Amino acid sequence: MRVRDVQHPMLPQATEEELSRQRAVVSLRKLLNARVRSQNVRRFHEEGAAAFAERNSRQPQSPDDIQAALFESMGYRMWSAANRSAQEMIWMSVGEPIFRDRDRMQAAARALAEAPDRKGSLHLDPDYDPSPEIAGTDVHLQPGGYGRDDGPDDIVAGAFYETGGNVFSFGQGAGKGDSKAGVIFRLLDEEFPDFVPGRILDLGCSAGAASCAYADRYPEAEVHALDIGAGMLRYAHARAEALGVAVHFHQMDAADLRFPEASFDLIVSHNMLHEIGAEKRRRAMAEALRVVRPGGLVIFQDVDTRFAPTEVHRVEKNWDTAFNGEIFWQVYNEADLVADMRAAGFAETGLREHNVSAVSNINRWYVISGRKPVDGTPTA
Repeated sequence: MRVRDVQHPMLPQATEEELSRQRAVVSLRKLLNARVRSQNVRRFHEEGAAAFAERNSRQPQSPDDIQAALFESMGYRMWSAANRSAQEMIWMSVGEPIFRDRDRMQAAARALAEAPDRKGSLHLDPDYDPSPEIAGTDVHLQPGGYGRDDGPDDIVAGAFYETGGNVFSFGQGAGKGDSKAGVIFRLLDEEFPDFVPGRILDLGCSAGAASCAYADRYPEAEVHALDIGAGMLRYAHARAEALGVAVHFHQMDAADLRFPEASFDLIVSHNMLHEIGAEKRRRAMAEALRVVRPGGLVIFQDVDTRFAPTEVHRVEKNWDTAFNGEIFWQVYNEADLVADMRAAGFAETGLREHNVSAVSNINRWYVISGRKPVDGTPTA
């Protein structure tokens, strides 16, 4: 359940030529990440900073200066153009099989969602208007973004997210056994070994991979998950049913939860914080604290760009803000998330930041966790 390439009927049945194209994109992205991007900071120091100083009669100091200096490097500009093109190629390589096979995929999803023995549920809100800051953006250039909905049976957003996400992750060097949920399972085992949740809520669940992993890991628990897009959620629901796990999906905003107070033991999110603005992030943290039970855990996992060792590394990581549809990437990188959690009401002694390795140890993840006090007493 934790592997990235789990098979189910909603995945497009790609031809050998289509699979070959996807493998080529994976290889290109591995090359760009391992051999080219890894030299960007060196290019700043050896080329960009000097060129910036000559042009401006001063050294680069601010983040904007550093960004401008990076673009003084021909090597950086070549990487930037190639990386943008490779990202667009991901969606072309998975889009062709998705649209060719869409009728079969949607029929399979509909049959699973309507099966009399279905385990979970899907709750769409026809009056819900997804946040324009997210729904109106092709996040990481995914066509139509997270809020895409092409009709009553549409599942394209979810299909794009899962298939494109696999090509993206493999291009980053992730293994097929990698799983963001697996990282949290390991964290729970190591730091909260006696914690067994009875009700779990997954915020910003996208195509539902993590949601299914929690349902598989905790078969006695009641698992709920939410996201903004109907197309994404139809796919996630059918995917869960295909895998035989019970997850209850909701079209809902993480900053406006329609659940009663103290109704979940564990609230998680995976890579959601860098997709939302500061105000929505703070409201989501406060809402998570409201609906988690005393003694319960709230865990936000996200990209490790916050661990950049220098300002140059940090600015280099902010490339996605301008060129990859990640409009809140820099906002996330520069946020004081501990202060946000405190302002949301989390007790200082229950807050922890974690720098954790991926399941494959290829990369690392940022995690911040908070435990709700029991009877007003902070829980470490």
